Amino acid sequence: MQKMQTRHLFAATLTLVVLALFWPAFKVVATLGLRDSSYAQILAAPLLLIFLMYWDRGRIFREARWNLSLGIPALSVVLAGYFIFLRSQSYSNGNVRLILAVGALILAWMSAFIVCYGLQSFVAAWFPFCCLSLMIPVPGPFMDRLTAGLQRGSAAAASQMLRLVGVPVFAQGTKLLLPGLEIEVAPECSGIRSCLALALVGLVASRVYLRNGCNRFLLVVSTFPIAILKNAIRISVIASLGAYVNRAFLFGPIHRYGGLVFTPLAVVLLVLLLLALQKSETWIMARRRSHPVIGERTVATTAP
Repeated sequence: MQKMQTRHLFAATLTLVVLALFWPAFKVVATLGLRDSSYAQILAAPLLLIFLMYWDRGRIFREARWNLSLGIPALSVVLAGYFIFLRSQSYSNGNVRLILAVGALILAWMSAFIVCYGLQSFVAAWFPFCCLSLMIPVPGPFMDRLTAGLQRGSAAAASQMLRLVGVPVFAQGTKLLLPGLEIEVAPECSGIRSCLALALVGLVASRVYLRNGCNRFLLVVSTFPIAILKNAIRISVIASLGAYVNRAFLFGPIHRYGGLVFTPLAVVLLVLLLLALQKSETWIMARRRSHPVIGERTVATTAP
């Protein structure tokens, strides 16, 4: 126990030393995450790493051992590449140098982990370290395309919902034309923030509650259509209230804070999907126990 505590203390110290060396790049991405909620995943990534490491600590640190022969050379190569090619005092968002510098920071932390815990523990911790890649800032043009895709998807889904309830509507891109009213799904109303938040929740839930890789992938990917559905319901409700009740609904609290009102619906849908995937895994495991497969034949187990 004492040896493991010493190992953890050394690992924490080495992690902070690496952070200090990469501070210019880290400061830029951290500031970006604080100022722009569309990049909140940058700040969430280290927290995801810590939580998932703690959650899976028994498996990750069970075979922990020092590995200087692999970790030190790897860390040296990353640091050399950073100081020779990437270190700068004038990083900017979307800059290729910044993206590569943050990538180098992640690789340096991985190398430091190998130094302290060994390759076997690193393989066991591969998923948490993959989550750390969320620190890499997405280039502005790509984020704009993602936002535009959510805008169009939300507008199209909202128009279909309005038609289903009998509201006459004509959709033109991100514009919705209702009787006596024209509204546009602006970038601020695309649901990009709630979509990213839901994706992070799905990422953690998939690791904690699911075992099958395909199911984990399905749960995370499903957060995007769920977020679009939630945003479409919000748009439909606001548009209907604005067209048939009072135009003030288009500018009131339900418009400004509607995301918080309808977010529980998205969470409920995500939980229902999670429960369905869990049930499918339980059913498959029970079936395998009762009918173990040997080669190409299925042998039914019988009581002695």
